[in-house]
Amino acid sequence: METEQTRAVIEAYYAALTTGDRAGVAALVADDCVWIPPATAPFDPIEGGAEVVAELTGNVLKRTFDLSKPFGLEVRSMIVDGDTAVVQQRLTATAKATGADYDNQYCWVYTCRDGRIVHMEEYADTLLASRAMGW
Repeated sequence: METEQTRAVIEAYYAALTTGDRAGVAALVADDCVWIPPATAPFDPIEGGAEVVAELTGNVLKRTFDLSKPFGLEVRSMIVDGDTAVVQQRLTATAKATGADYDNQYCWVYTCRDGRIVHMEEYADTLLASRAMGW
């Protein structure tokens, strides 16, 4: 894909993700999408578009965070080249298991094909996450 096409897909993805538009997220995630978590995170890669969408639009959030408290997702920067996008973001919330404040920086690397996301690799401070989440 061309750089501007990839940028448009990722911008639309974040617009859908941050407004809870599950159908919008699903439209932008390929059926064969794979989500690779940080190597030290306590969960395995997630394979398949439906599974990735289910996790990103609710399951992982409901398991991990107290959604009755403020939740924030801030895109700090985006770099796009060809079919690849790199997004720095900040996530703030309250950890469900411990009640601790959660404020973590993330870097996501996305690969797009035919107008959809086919691969996403997540990088985050898993030591900070494990302390907040009680892992």
